[in-house]
Amino acid sequence: MWKGVQRFRYEQTVELLAVHKNKDTGEFYSCLDDIKTTFPDALRFRVDGVVLNFMRDGNEHMYTPRRIAHYPDDIIDVVCTTSTTSPFPPPPSYISGKSIPNDESADHLFPPSDSMDLPIQTLSIQPNIEPTTTTVASLEDVNLLVHPNPMAHAMQHLQAVLREQAASMDRELQMIKEQAEARDREERIIRNQQQMIDRLIINQQRIEAILVQNYELHEYPIPRMFVILPDPYKRWDPRNSLAERFRLYFLCECDYHSKDDVETTTTPIPVKNSLHLAKHEGYELSRPLEFFDHYGRYVLGMLQILKQCLAVATAVSPVAALTDLKDTMGGLKLISESTVEAVNMSIDFLQQRLGDKQGANSVNRTNAYTQEEDMFSDLAALDGSDLRQLDTFLRNTNADKVLGNLYRITLETGQVKWVCLDHYRQVHRDTAMSSFLESVEANGGTFDPQLSRVTILFKSSTSTKDFFTRLSKQASYVKSLRVTLDWSFSSADLAMLVNKIAQSNVDDLDLDLQNDDRPLSIISLIRFDKGRYHSLLGLLSNTKIKGLTLSNVAFIGPRTSKLPAIHRASLLQNLHYQGKIYSVDDSRLANIISHCPNLVDLRLGSQAFDSEGVPKVDKAIGSLSKLKVLHRYKLYPSSTRSIYAPPSIGRSPYGSVALQELVEVGLFYYCETPLLEAAIQRSSSTLEVLLLDFYRTPAGYVDLISPCKMLPSPSHVGNPSLFSNLTRLGLYVGLHPNSLILMASILPRLTLVQFGVDVRTSSLLAHVNPNPLKSLSVRSMAEDYNIGHFCRAIRLSSSLESLELGSIPITPDLLEVLKAIPLQRLDLDGMSDSSLLEVLTNLDVSQLQVLTLSRCKFAGVSDQVFTTRFTEFLNGFVLHLKVTRESVDCITIIKTSERWQAM
Repeated sequence: MWKGVQRFRYEQTVELLAVHKNKDTGEFYSCLDDIKTTFPDALRFRVDGVVLNFMRDGNEHMYTPRRIAHYPDDIIDVVCTTSTTSPFPPPPSYISGKSIPNDESADHLFPPSDSMDLPIQTLSIQPNIEPTTTTVASLEDVNLLVHPNPMAHAMQHLQAVLREQAASMDRELQMIKEQAEARDREERIIRNQQQMIDRLIINQQRIEAILVQNYELHEYPIPRMFVILPDPYKRWDPRNSLAERFRLYFLCECDYHSKDDVETTTTPIPVKNSLHLAKHEGYELSRPLEFFDHYGRYVLGMLQILKQCLAVATAVSPVAALTDLKDTMGGLKLISESTVEAVNMSIDFLQQRLGDKQGANSVNRTNAYTQEEDMFSDLAALDGSDLRQLDTFLRNTNADKVLGNLYRITLETGQVKWVCLDHYRQVHRDTAMSSFLESVEANGGTFDPQLSRVTILFKSSTSTKDFFTRLSKQASYVKSLRVTLDWSFSSADLAMLVNKIAQSNVDDLDLDLQNDDRPLSIISLIRFDKGRYHSLLGLLSNTKIKGLTLSNVAFIGPRTSKLPAIHRASLLQNLHYQGKIYSVDDSRLANIISHCPNLVDLRLGSQAFDSEGVPKVDKAIGSLSKLKVLHRYKLYPSSTRSIYAPPSIGRSPYGSVALQELVEVGLFYYCETPLLEAAIQRSSSTLEVLLLDFYRTPAGYVDLISPCKMLPSPSHVGNPSLFSNLTRLGLYVGLHPNSLILMASILPRLTLVQFGVDVRTSSLLAHVNPNPLKSLSVRSMAEDYNIGHFCRAIRLSSSLESLELGSIPITPDLLEVLKAIPLQRLDLDGMSDSSLLEVLTNLDVSQLQVLTLSRCKFAGVSDQVFTTRFTEFLNGFVLHLKVTRESVDCITIIKTSERWQAM
């Protein structure tokens, strides 16, 4: 037990409390005041039944406050004050209200039962008596007072209490006994483990001594560690020589090939990977008697090391300790039931052969380290000539170039080791991964080991090709990839990228092509750029990739070819296409989506543009039977002249399944509104995220409870499952009045972490539960009444981190709130110069990490705010300047310790 804490126990509760240290004496102790914070009724303390005295100083004065000594290896039992209910009958003086002299006999105190005849009206309880352990304080005591035979009842009560106390003491003694036995078992296990670890350390030191032998051994191409074990392929004929019953097996020298090569074990000290047999059937000995005379003592020492390694490994993981040997020696069970038994048989044979009686006796004495030193003294006796002669003793019928299927590696320290194929690959993986990460860093990229994610940007073909070549060969640990191609790449570059990713272990790819999306004529695309993106379709055939994000992709329709009908269905589960979708892209994206039937998460589109819609994409979305997350960003035109009734497309763009997330931004296609409403109503009990952000529909509103020509029914209002899973809700849309009433009734019981409204839904601010909110957004509000509810929600939120203000009036009340709330993120949109200056002047920026200004004039306030308040901003604070709220490209300014720096 760590000496910095003391274990205290009361009944079945055990608590660990930190101890104090006396500065003068260095003694550890526990303070009574500290103990009472956990055990308020603590009075005295015991260890193993012995009551502890409070500590005194050198003058025998009791410390103030009181303290008790530290017992790091014991649990201190807490003795609490007794209950106010007395286990004994009250004195007769309390019954009659009169005092009885202390020298009266027991006959006077407890007269015979037949002489006791006290009328009830003579009973009295003195009201001025302070509560003590003998004060009547329970109905049981009152019953005792009025019992017609108090003496008999008192004796029965006393006997019951004594029996209970005796039983409690027996239970406590039994518990103490069991705890002592458990402690003894634990100590024995720890001692045994420590002994095995100590022996293993000695073995490892011996192994290191072998591996750093002279230069001649360093250069000689042959493994240096080997043992003999019973031959599983030979019939055991008693007439044959015992020496012919053994085969030679090489060991993998895996212990020290990596400084981080440590197993996580249940032992108190980490243990490095123990030696194991190479995966090889072993070698027959051509001259066994001569071999044992020449190498016997060396092999005996190696067997002793292997035995102890197996003992440690078996204690940690019994199954794993035996697997390698049994796999290597398929017929071993014909000889013995375990590898340890086989090793023991070989040791016994060599000890008899060498007459090593002392060594035999030392095996059974686990603490006889001096004898073990003698036993292993011959381990380093081999020299170059010994090893050169070794292969002359082996019947190597296959003429192996490498003995024992072992591979030679050279460590950074210059050591040469022979390891099995698994450890050989591990060493190369570690070395290759280190080289790969150096390449990532050289290109300005980053690696997140927790997510196994590389994030990197390329500006040339050469660096891109080098990175992806290394990725396919050296980076087996990389699972997630975020790549930006910020240069004019060709179709051949994309083909290389797709091919190398297929050879890697990447299962989540985010590819940003940074392509120019200026309108191009179809003729120019056909003539100069057709097929540029076609290689990207090969990602759909990648069986490892489960998540694919394509960003800043322009005109994927004309730049790819249609997938064949026989194309194998993709295993993609997440597909995010974050780019403008034109009418010419409709067929191709629909073709891609239809080949991804396993999609769970689909997100399409980014910005507004002139288009006539994507009905084929809608139809493809409607066929996805596993879809749970659907985000659609401005897939339809914003101009009123483009709104028209399309032909029937056969399927809803929202499918027919219940969704968990639904985001619809920029919906202007009037025929979609009923389909959207149906999807919301169908998913009302499963939706976790709902964001609606658009302005114009012919009907002017969205109805969340279909169809409602009257007020919501009681079944709607009282239904506890209606939108009960919502955690993020944004309603920047006109709602039917009855839908507003419905949302107002259910908002108080929702635990939203993100909530957003605009002028059409701002009345809901009065009903939202503000306490769990982390992000709050309000746009286009013009009424001071709703601004007041907005300020109230900000004040009452206990965890608010992010705030969005879009074109709203700046009132004195709002300025006071912004001055008092330490936000981490703030988004300001469409503010005038004066309003922006007021907000930024009063804003608490002590915790602010990100500030986004959209459609705001930054130049007018930069000197007055960002220069004068420079020291108040955090280092690393980021300022984003956007032309529009939807802008992807923006100016980014970061605060360093000395100045503002544009990125």
